[in-house]
Amino acid sequence: MSDLITDFIEKNVINSLKTLIDSSDSSEISKSAVVVASQFGSGFDISSEENVKKLITSFKKNLTLLIQKTWVDHSDISLKEEILVKLEKYCASIESNKWAEVFPEFTKILDDVVYLMFGATVKTPDFSEYALRIDPEFGIFWWYVKSLPATNDWTNEKNKAVMLIAMFFLANY
Repeated sequence: MSDLITDFIEKNVINSLKTLIDSSDSSEISKSAVVVASQFGSGFDISSEENVKKLITSFKKNLTLLIQKTWVDHSDISLKEEILVKLEKYCASIESNKWAEVFPEFTKILDDVVYLMFGATVKTPDFSEYALRIDPEFGIFWWYVKSLPATNDWTNEKNKAVMLIAMFFLANY
C-alpha cells in the first residue's frame, strides 16, 4: 500500500502525516493537519470553536445517516445499533473537550463503520489497496486512518487535530 499511495497523493502529504504523528510542536501539528486535510477538500478550518462545533455536528449527522442507510446482514443489525450508541457517547465526550480520552473509541467507531460498509473484506490484507482502487478519495481516507496508532499519549490538542481531519472527510463524504 505504501508504494501505491504515492500514485494518488503528493509526497508532501505523506511527509506531513509523518510530521503530524511524530511531532509534539503545536505549530508543526497545525500546519501538517492542514496539508493532510487538503486531500479531503478545501475548507478545513479549525481556527475557531464555532468551526469545530459545526464540523462535529456535520460529522455526527453524516456518520449517523451513513450507518442508518447502510444495508447489512441480519447478524449485523445489533452492530449498527451499538455503533450509533458509541457515536453518541463519543460526540458527548469531544463536546466536553475530552479528545485524548476517546481516541481509541474513535478509531474503533471508524473500523466498525467501514466494516458495515464493506463487510468481511475489511479484514483482508489487501483491503487498503482495494479501497484505494475502487474509490481513491475513500482509499486515501482509509490510508490516513490506518496510519494512526491504535493508542497514543498525545496532548488533547494533537488528538483533536488528528480526529478532526477524519471527521472533516466523513462530514463531507
